[in-house]
Formats: sequence, C-alpha cells, structure tokens
Amino acid sequence: MAAKHTWNIGIIGAGGISEAHLEAIREEPRAEVVAIADISAEVASKRAARHTIPQVYGDFRELLGQPDIDAVIVCVPNYLHAEAAKLALASGKHVLCEKPMAMNVRQAEGMIEAADRSGKVLMVAQNNRFRSDAMYVKGLVDEGRLGQIYHAKTGWVRRNGIPGWGSWFTQKELAGGGPLIDIGVHMLDLTLWLLGHPRPTSVLGQTYAQFGPRKKGLSEWGRRDENGRFDVEDMAVAMIAFENGMTLTLDASWASHIEEENVFLHLYGQEGGASLDLQQERFTLYQDWNGTPATTNIQPVRTKERVRLFHNFIDSLEGKAAPLCTPDQALYINRLIEAIYASARAGEAIKL
Repeated sequence: MAAKHTWNIGIIGAGGISEAHLEAIREEPRAEVVAIADISAEVASKRAARHTIPQVYGDFRELLGQPDIDAVIVCVPNYLHAEAAKLALASGKHVLCEKPMAMNVRQAEGMIEAADRSGKVLMVAQNNRFRSDAMYVKGLVDEGRLGQIYHAKTGWVRRNGIPGWGSWFTQKELAGGGPLIDIGVHMLDLTLWLLGHPRPTSVLGQTYAQFGPRKKGLSEWGRRDENGRFDVEDMAVAMIAFENGMTLTLDASWASHIEEENVFLHLYGQEGGASLDLQQERFTLYQDWNGTPATTNIQPVRTKERVRLFHNFIDSLEGKAAPLCTPDQALYINRLIEAIYASARAGEAIKL
C-alpha cells in the first residue's frame, strides 16, 4: 500500500479504553482522529472536546458512512466487537480491534472472513506484546538463549478488581465471560506469542464465582448497575498441554484474598529461565555461570507500548510491516478460552 500524508481515524466507543488509544495517537504524526461515536452523546462529546475531535456520532454506523475515514479503532463492549469490525471492514475501513478479538470462535472466524473479503487490515490491540521487557524476552527465546522451554506459568490476579458490577462486564451474554476473557486474555496472548504459538492438544480448566455474587471485591473501574447481574466467573484457572510436550498454567482473577495484585509470567527453559513482573515492571533472567546459579535483573529502556502498537498499525496500513498481532493468532486465543470454559463446564479435560 502506498503511504499517505495523514490517516484519518474514527473511534467506535468512547469509554475508558478509548482514552488510552487517543493518548497514543497523539504521538503518531501520520494519523489524526477525525470522528468518534458512542451510544451516549454526553460521553462521546466529552471525549471529543478533550481531544479536539471534529465529528461526533451517536451511532457508529453513521461514522462508517463517512468516506474520509480510513480506519477505525473498535473500543466497544465485547459483544459488539464482531458486528462493528465486520461492518467497518465492509465499508472499506481498516480495523484495530480491542481485545478480546471476539466473544467466541464463531464471531472471530466471521471477522477474519470479513477482512479477507475486504482486503483491509484487521489487527487486534494486544498492547503487552509491545512492552520493552516483553520484546527483550522474545529476543532471548527466539535466539535460543533459554534453551528449549518446557513449561510456563502466567496470570493476572487482583485482590479487589471486579469492574462495573452489574454492567456488561459481569454479564456473560455481553462479555463472553469474566476475568479469563477480560484480563486472562492478555497473559495468555503474551505468553503464547513468546512461545511461538505451539499447537495445543488438551485443556483442563476450572472457574469460580466466590466474590461477585456477594458484591465483594469490587473496583472503581466501570459503571456499576445495581439492576444488572453477575453471571460470570471471578476466577479461572487452566492447564494447557501442547504437541511439543510443553505445558502452561494460567490464573486469572478479579478478586482474591492475596497480598496485592500480581501480573506475572515465568518461563522454564533447559538453559535458563525468565520472569516478568508486569505490575512492578521487573524482568529477571536466571542462568548458570560456570556451574553457579546466576540471577540478572534487567531493565530495558521503557517505552509506551500503545504508541508502539499504533505505530505498527500505521506501518501495516502503509505496507511497511505486518501487524504484530494477527487475526489468526487472536482466533487461536479465542479457541483456547472457549476450551477452558468448556472444560470447566464439563468438569474434565478437553481434547483439542
């Protein structure tokens, strides 16, 4: 694709996550946000005023009808991801979609089919891949510095972090699930990207709802709706086995009786290990030097991962790079999430 001077961007959904994207776009000189849409005119207008966005719509379909818009960022609740993305692609817009790609495999496959028909770029906003520490670890893994990796442990567990009780966040038909599909998707995606997306063979999962039904463990994120409901899990755990013999364990929790929030990733390799503490922004490398255990704390230069993500998106529009977060990889994650939920319902491991 030929480069153009400025890419006109539309934002679909003016909720909290849109602010992170808008702040990142400010640092990308090749793009400009020209429109924003949200079902709440008040929310959209406030976001537009903050970022000097000229066009405001109450229906994202009106935004998609504007021929001057080249690409959109989908920031709506999970249940609208597939519909918004497919309509955007059909209208000739490139799409950057917030995670999770979709609520289920069927929806994700539909998005990929729409992208293939349109010939437009579809990318999923898995921003943690663009962290400096994550990219450093990716380099170590790809270079074989850790040897063959045989096990990984990852998770995102909160003490009090249930978002928007009663809102779309806590309703299965609107969100697709609880912390597994909300924050667990981040860690699952990051870990499997580091490992090169090996082929899974079986999944054992379990879910719990110990806090949400009692309105415990709530956070300030999201808008509460006392007339709503909580019918998702507030904790999910899983073990995944892969064709190459590797295993992975995952913990995802909105609320737990723990000391503090913990966002972690541990890789176990034959020649070394690596740990990422995404909450404290620490990266540690474990190896043996002349038969003696050695621990190295590494602090790569910090960068803004969402700025990097959006830079990659624009590069992909201009044909300078491929999207780092591809639709097929996002579909892979949706398949695993769906299998974890299926295993939890069945009470036994699921063969893939």
